[in-house]
Amino acid sequence: MEESEILKRFKTYKDSYINSYEELITMKNEYNNKLKNKIKNSKNYKADKKVYKEELVDIRNNYKTNKQDIQNKIKDELNKSLISFNEYVNDENKKNNTKIKILKINNIRLLAIIIIPVMMSIGLFVSYFVVNQIDLSNSHDLIALGISITLILFELALYLFLIIFSYKKTILDYYNNSLICTSIGFTASFFDTLGVGSFATNTGLLKAAKYIKDDKKLPGTLNIGMAIPNLFSGILFMTSVQVDIITLLSFVLSAVIGSIIGSTIVNKINKKLISLIMGIVLAITTLLMLLTVKGIEVFPSGTADGVSDVWWKLMLGCIAFIILGMFISFGIGLYAPAMAVISLLGINFLVVFPIMTCCSGLTMHINSYRFYKKNNYMPKTSLFMTIGGITGVIISYIFVFYILITLLHVDKNIITDVFKWLSVFVIAYSSFTLLRSYYKQTKNLHNIKSNY
Repeated sequence: MEESEILKRFKTYKDSYINSYEELITMKNEYNNKLKNKIKNSKNYKADKKVYKEELVDIRNNYKTNKQDIQNKIKDELNKSLISFNEYVNDENKKNNTKIKILKINNIRLLAIIIIPVMMSIGLFVSYFVVNQIDLSNSHDLIALGISITLILFELALYLFLIIFSYKKTILDYYNNSLICTSIGFTASFFDTLGVGSFATNTGLLKAAKYIKDDKKLPGTLNIGMAIPNLFSGILFMTSVQVDIITLLSFVLSAVIGSIIGSTIVNKINKKLISLIMGIVLAITTLLMLLTVKGIEVFPSGTADGVSDVWWKLMLGCIAFIILGMFISFGIGLYAPAMAVISLLGINFLVVFPIMTCCSGLTMHINSYRFYKKNNYMPKTSLFMTIGGITGVIISYIFVFYILITLLHVDKNIITDVFKWLSVFVIAYSSFTLLRSYYKQTKNLHNIKSNY
């Protein structure tokens, strides 16, 4: 089918915007390299420091001028793209006689403005007033509430960022269906709340829908799309699972520190070797966890709410979560190894849920801005994954903690046993995928070498 002139014009503006943005990123990298080289060679200017300072100033001034010019160009091309996209939507909706219409940019924004805070409000109401009766005279409940409010502020910051800045970029992946993206986010977050993990589910569903045109944009799409749902599930879990606050804060902060370290060394570490080591470690962990599950129970299961009273366990846990936080930057999911660490430390298995969801949610929030700045994500896909994801989290939470535990009075120990069996399969699968990744990378490297 031949494209309309309006669509061709929109694509021209869109492609021009993308090229200009890439030009800005390239220019910034070149500027940083020039600056590093100039500082590195500062010894050559010992005799005339004035010349050295003047050259540094010239490099900075040239960069600022060129940067401003390109930023103005980017802003202009984005505005032209938005106008032409709305013209294309009007034209297509007139031709289309069905009730399902293409959404304009402002309508997409309006949906996000309404649905995300409404769903969060429903989740908080169910958690604080239906499932759990918060006792403000209880110090544990009061501290948990304070942490929850802090995390909600993080959620609101990213939410405002999405509806003020990111929504304009939803034209970049306009071709991806909004309902399908929402369904993918819902499905992944529903099972993510049960401990399955959202990265693998999202990746599989997005690949099946053929929505990933560029694999480089996948990590950014997953981080931005799942940041709000993941952290929100952690907020809900904190009110429903008894967890030692010191252990929770220590492990979460450790994972955040690890992710910051990981982002600075991600290009300096052999990812193939990490896949091999983690694959072997998780395979061994699978066997150890299998010996603790209901029906086998060679080793006793952990019952503690935390490890703050055992200093060496707390220290080991912090070191482990720093490493796990670093691995997030290499594309290795946090859930399976976090389950393993919690179990091996002798902590009650349900405690893993508030810890791993808060860890992954916060690290995703931190990583989101980096992906946004590099334009390395799919804005429309990630926004609708957020809308579907936050809904999936709440439905899954209500199913487990309200319907099963509150209404049907299912024993938490039974739910823990089911989750532990589920986690064995999740960790085993994670081990398999990492070892398979190592095998494929090794095979590809061997093929490249054999061709020379």
